[in-house]
Amino acid sequence: MRLVPGLLTRYLALSYVRAAIATLFGVVAVVLVVDIADRAYSFRGAGWFANVVRLYANLSVDLAYQVAPSALLLAAGITVSAMRQNGELTAFHALGNSPRRIIAAILTACALGCAGLVVLNEVVVVEAARKADEIKATKFRRSGDFRAYLEPQHWFRSGNRLYNLRGVDDEAFTDVSLYELDGSFGLQRRIDAARMVPTEDGKWLLEEAVVSRFGAGERTARERHGALRVDLPESPEDLRVHGGKPRQMGLFALWEQVQVRERMGLSSLEYLHELHNRIAYPFAALPGALLAIRLALRRNRKGHLATALAEGILISLVVFSLLTVFRALGISGSLPPVVAAWMPVALLGLAGVAVGGVESWRERRPVAGSIAPASGV
Repeated sequence: MRLVPGLLTRYLALSYVRAAIATLFGVVAVVLVVDIADRAYSFRGAGWFANVVRLYANLSVDLAYQVAPSALLLAAGITVSAMRQNGELTAFHALGNSPRRIIAAILTACALGCAGLVVLNEVVVVEAARKADEIKATKFRRSGDFRAYLEPQHWFRSGNRLYNLRGVDDEAFTDVSLYELDGSFGLQRRIDAARMVPTEDGKWLLEEAVVSRFGAGERTARERHGALRVDLPESPEDLRVHGGKPRQMGLFALWEQVQVRERMGLSSLEYLHELHNRIAYPFAALPGALLAIRLALRRNRKGHLATALAEGILISLVVFSLLTVFRALGISGSLPPVVAAWMPVALLGLAGVAVGGVESWRERRPVAGSIAPASGV
């Protein structure tokens, strides 16, 4: 007699979800305790307790997202190993069920968890990570200046022009220098202005402008204008290039920065990689879980839960190593960002399929010493 398919699937999925939640909470708790111990010396000053609560409320959300893929793949191996340890896996096979049912049930739950991480990151984690860095920089004097994450880029190039925009005032820019270059990158004209303000007809108004013209490397003329209207192809949105951490930007902001940077001749590799990595990073848990399941299902496996934990930790280390290496290749331009973001997922998937293929071959291989049935007797 077979178990009702829906009942078995729900049982496997719920067992996997419970293991994933327990693993996630355990890993986050350990890391937070270590971080608190490391940072405790800086917890001082007025309102320090409230700031600590705010810091770790946001940090725990960001940390949970960072370790969730590892928790998902660890839970896959733990679920199958627990079935083996409790004798459920033997009963499962005795009822004529295929291992594919276990794989399908767990990977379906894992895929839903990965999709949830993508949404959670966009809705909650991005802002939580930004707030955590802000609190660390402004309340506890950690290294780095949070304000630098939100400052516009000062220098960039567009066509034959160079812009140096040193300040921002709503839609206007302050303390501005514009450089116009010839085909050999020689300076033809420079405009310095106190403010650069967009006008309703799509042009720009330069206030308190000084125009210098150059020829053969020397200044040939200089003019002063109280207000100078110039026609530039860039809009205010084009000139708002932000620095800082791409990981602390939403998907829309990332896509916008990629477009702006490409228009302004700036490198967008890191932003493009982060854009693709928003999907690839959570879904790296899916092939990782497949690999963990295949290892847990192999014949004559010993150790059960302890082995599952060791294998899951090893797979997690491989995942993060691949992500680090391919991220470096992606943002350096050695690989296209989309390839660099998805290559770890593809390699893990191939590893999971390969382990499954090896186990299938071993199951079909005749046992050593067995006697083949006689023919023609």
